[in-house]
Amino acid sequence: MKSIENYLKINLLRREFIRWLMKMMSTSVVFTLWGGGIFRKSKANAAQSTQQTAASAAEGQVTLENVNESRTLLKNGLIVDGTGNKAFKGSLLINHHKIEKVITEDVSFDGNTIDCTGRVIAPGIIDMHSHMDSVLPAGDRHDLTTPFTRQGVTTFVGGNCGYGIAGFKKGSQNLTAESSNRDFYKTVNKRAKGLYELQWDTFGGYFDYLEKNGITHNLATLVGNGTTRASLQGFDPTPMTGSRMQEQMYLLEEALEQGARGVSFGLQYEPDVFVTLDELNKVAAMVKQKDKIITVHMKAYSALSGTYPLEFYGVPHNLQAIEEILNLGRETGARIQLSHLIFVGERTWKSYEKAFELIDQAIQDGVDVKFDTYAYHCGVSIINVVLPEWFLARVPEVFNSRWALLKLRAELTLITNLLGFGYEDIQITKANHPDLEQYNGMFLKDIARKRNMGEFENFIDFVQKSNGIAAVLNHRYSNQEQVKAMIRHPASLFQTDATVRLEGVQNPAAFGNFPRILQYARDYNLISLEEAVHKMSGASADRFGIQDRGILVGNKAADIMVFDWHKVKDNNTDIKTSETPSGIDYVFINGTLALDQGKINTKAKPGVVI
Repeated sequence: MKSIENYLKINLLRREFIRWLMKMMSTSVVFTLWGGGIFRKSKANAAQSTQQTAASAAEGQVTLENVNESRTLLKNGLIVDGTGNKAFKGSLLINHHKIEKVITEDVSFDGNTIDCTGRVIAPGIIDMHSHMDSVLPAGDRHDLTTPFTRQGVTTFVGGNCGYGIAGFKKGSQNLTAESSNRDFYKTVNKRAKGLYELQWDTFGGYFDYLEKNGITHNLATLVGNGTTRASLQGFDPTPMTGSRMQEQMYLLEEALEQGARGVSFGLQYEPDVFVTLDELNKVAAMVKQKDKIITVHMKAYSALSGTYPLEFYGVPHNLQAIEEILNLGRETGARIQLSHLIFVGERTWKSYEKAFELIDQAIQDGVDVKFDTYAYHCGVSIINVVLPEWFLARVPEVFNSRWALLKLRAELTLITNLLGFGYEDIQITKANHPDLEQYNGMFLKDIARKRNMGEFENFIDFVQKSNGIAAVLNHRYSNQEQVKAMIRHPASLFQTDATVRLEGVQNPAAFGNFPRILQYARDYNLISLEEAVHKMSGASADRFGIQDRGILVGNKAADIMVFDWHKVKDNNTDIKTSETPSGIDYVFINGTLALDQGKINTKAKPGVVI
């Protein structure tokens, strides 16, 4: 009797065992049975045997072994993966500098765990129109990068608006203020802000410098056509032809081969304001061959602009500028990015719908074009941006010409009256001259009154004394209706176009732009959470050919932010423009915790050159 009972017990145990084994096999956990003894993972899973145990006996739960201290689990959050697909509840495992896996089952882990209940787990933000390429070489200046970390930014795409920090004529790093090419020296020195000495001229040398010294964020960058051109002929307005154009093309192509993501133009700034359509077409055709991108600060962003002949009837200048660059895409097939689309001055605001029509039609025609935008009605620039091409071409002698100044005064007065944008909208953030620094933060109209000067005379004084590079924050760039419309548009991406100033009034975009976009998306129901995150991450990565980050999937770089969708908020005001945003809890850059509930890791330099 006892032997029968033993037999039944053994068979019962065997049946229970078989059920259990089949259950484990159905969840793709394969075991190898040997002689009724121990069970081991199959050879196919041997590579993972030190990383993860089999699913636990509790149904639907995954147990992870804490085999090293470099693993961190972001647990029970809302996964918004950057692809634009619908969000889902889950957890994410970081291992060293990469994402090990995204887990949708309940998970047990006795290692480093961050409870993300009620939080969004999303890819780190890619600031896809940045000028931080000129800041990152500064080394241990976390004060210049921290505001971006607090927004959730993990990657910058620098070198925009024609301004690069490499790709120069050989030997350019040895130039001084007394050299024959003072224009180039002035331009690059302004970018470096006196924080470091230029020790390279090629992108290879620049990237080596960054990798040797370390950087806080990831960097992909463009080569600036303007600074490359300036290294060859300063601000000389003469069109590039012959051997000079060949040298320009060689330097740009070399930069692309060494890792630059594309070429940028700044067609309102010296020296790109002098670039001909023939030069544009040659560069764009070469960039197309390299499968890179062209980004363009266009010739005009207002209905009337000094970069075009003044006409009172006809196509608004900002629409002409858009059409020119769209045609560049049609003719060359190059991938085109319209930089920081804005509508400057009240009289320009009504043109935004027509601008969208032009862009939409180009996309239907097969042009690969997108534009980028920010969430504010103001934007950073330099004081020279409002000057016409004919005036800039004659600097500095033109300041001594009474007739030239009379002509300029007449043009600016006419534009101001017809455009709805004037001296009252131009705020000096950094005067760049010791006699004028006391006026930082003030508007030109108020400064003129305080100095007992005419508004035009005051403006010219700032231009001349600062060598045209007084930093300004221009207001009435767009109104809220246009800002919302640009955020909604399917061809838009998001960016800051900002750096942190060493002194003076700050650009609010450097401190709160991305939280503000998320806030607008939520409060005004402009776009879904998934689309907002997609534009900030996966879509921006795709645009610049960045393949190793931008979405949350196994083996991608662990650039991640964790935020509260219901509380994320920009705290800047018209008066206070450097406030810390709310709702961004954690930021990881290549697996390193850079922001931990408000605390910045100032010892870390986890960024890489992309």
